Amino acid sequence: MKQMHRRQGRHRNHRNHSLYTAPDNCRYKVAAVPDVKILNSLGFYPGTVIHKKKQYRLGGPVLICRATREIALGKDIASAILVEEDSTL
Repeated sequence: MKQMHRRQGRHRNHRNHSLYTAPDNCRYKVAAVPDVKILNSLGFYPGTVIHKKKQYRLGGPVLICRATREIALGKDIASAILVEEDSTL
């Protein structure tokens, strides 16, 4: 019972994760983005909702969906993007 309570508390705090370490197959809201022009042109701004589909093994890229696009981001860029769980449906 105590474990469930701790998990619920984690969701309420909306703790930020890097996109790279965040769990797969979840929706996230972007909290912070590095100042990289290509990310701006792809529409990565704080508040943007994305869906992390998969993180490839052995330090490979992260596959995400942004609107109708699928985008693969390298480990270094994905690690610099901070996200929080998106609670809206």
